[in-house]
Amino acid sequence: MMTARTIPGAVAALALGWMGFAIMNDEPPAKPVAPPSPRRVAIRLLGPAVEITGIKVPNGLERQGDTYLRVQEPADVTVRLPGDRVVHMRVKYVSVNVNHGVVVDVHLLPLPVAVTFREAVAELHRLMRAMGVEPDERLRKQMAVWPDDLPTHPPGSNPDLPSPTYSAGMELDETVGLGVTMRPAPDGRFYLALTFAASVDARRPLWDPNFKPDPKPPTEEKGQEPNPNSGKK
Repeated sequence: MMTARTIPGAVAALALGWMGFAIMNDEPPAKPVAPPSPRRVAIRLLGPAVEITGIKVPNGLERQGDTYLRVQEPADVTVRLPGDRVVHMRVKYVSVNVNHGVVVDVHLLPLPVAVTFREAVAELHRLMRAMGVEPDERLRKQMAVWPDDLPTHPPGSNPDLPSPTYSAGMELDETVGLGVTMRPAPDGRFYLALTFAASVDARRPLWDPNFKPDPKPPTEEKGQEPNPNSGKK
């Protein structure tokens, strides 16, 4: 039976018990969990789809036409182009178009969020410099008619005229081209989209086994006059 004399002792014991429980459980707060490292994806344009790493490649693609493989999360992407050009880029989205088991298109969204039109164009120029790509005359003419900038819209607004899409492109060599697109977001900002695409002649043998590219004329040696009798029988 608890008396008035024993109550203080019981309260003290109860308090000490809770203090001990609290001390036992007073562990330092857990360190914040670091975000997972971006997925690493490697792709070879005009290479076999089975060589792709970082994306699950289903079986049987060699018997199918256009099939799209996608990663809708941040990824560090390496794209190997025909020849010796290699592109490294951090992206928020990547889509790979496979035709009869061969990679024919690689679509990339490098910006993590939509930005102003001016900022998207500036990022395009930065990425092209990083890739060692010099805009050709065709690309410069196409981009010359683009606006310097476009207005954004307050959140929730519904402008009468949504922002248009702006596209341009150039050939990197005879087998691959680079396409650039400014895709509008609902608020008037833009995403930058890049596409590395195999040329028509490079991908046509995948579905047309009888296709043969036009033979190139022989290159004359520097300083040597062409043979006037060449082509005569």
